[in-house]
Amino acid sequence: LRPVGTAWLKYNAMCAGIGAPGTLPEILRGYFGDKKAPERFRDDDVVKAGFITIGPGVGPTKIGPLSYNQWFSDEKGYQRPVELATVRLKNMVEVLTKWDDYVSNPLTIPQRGGTFLFDANGSELYSYKSRGVLTYSETMPRPLSFLAPYIGEAMALNPLELKDNGGGELKSGRGILKPAGKAMSLLSFLFKLENKLQAKALGAEESDFVAARKEIEETISSNKIVVYTYGLSPFSSETLAVLNEVGAEYKNVELGLEWFLLDKEKSTMRAELLEMTGQSSLPHVFIKGKHVGGLFTGTPDGSSPGLAGLKESGELQKLC
Repeated sequence: LRPVGTAWLKYNAMCAGIGAPGTLPEILRGYFGDKKAPERFRDDDVVKAGFITIGPGVGPTKIGPLSYNQWFSDEKGYQRPVELATVRLKNMVEVLTKWDDYVSNPLTIPQRGGTFLFDANGSELYSYKSRGVLTYSETMPRPLSFLAPYIGEAMALNPLELKDNGGGELKSGRGILKPAGKAMSLLSFLFKLENKLQAKALGAEESDFVAARKEIEETISSNKIVVYTYGLSPFSSETLAVLNEVGAEYKNVELGLEWFLLDKEKSTMRAELLEMTGQSSLPHVFIKGKHVGGLFTGTPDGSSPGLAGLKESGELQKLC
């Protein structure tokens, strides 16, 4: 038992990066994602590990009684956060449930990564030896690149043939604002409570709400694209950047610098936007008279994923 125990100790130490250079960065790449790599998890893939279920796809996640959708679930064309870690979890479940089939000799558990390619005569065509546990290629974002001369570049760079943006840069409407926006949505019930109270506290009467709705309806009916924004909101600024990026012509109605700085008229308009759309936060985007949500906030009925989601799918370009 001592040799087997020693093998496990070595393996655990290597997973912690001890004596295994490159292991920790590769572990982190699995959790934080990689813009240089293609997708790794199919839309219909599901992983079950005890009380954890992930899928179908990278979005839906269930941990015991807790269910939620990952903030990056509508992003396509690259290795998204935790995507590779999910694939590794899937592989781990496979190995652990068929341990004797995969591990004929437990002394090989701490074996380091490597890749070897031989021709029909046994001559070595390619080899790579890694000192890490998870690394087995010189180009881990696209680990089979070395096979390009034999199977073609396209297959070597994306052997699973999943969506691949070719390592392109982040598109407008993504980055840190997206998870921040999703987190803000958790506070929507508070904003809904505060919304109309603020307007009434500033002296708004029923006639003011009627006038605000009339003004909103006239604005969205006379302009193809209308955006209601705050001047200091990064979500508002990014919304305008997304529209500029696709060359859209739009009318920007800035209600004020931020929600807590609005006067009676603008607070009333903000409250009426909530009544009309069910969305408590800005920005509000209307296209051809129809509310499509905010930057990342979709419509309550699910008919639109929000402006960033529309751009991601190519629908925004069609609408503009």
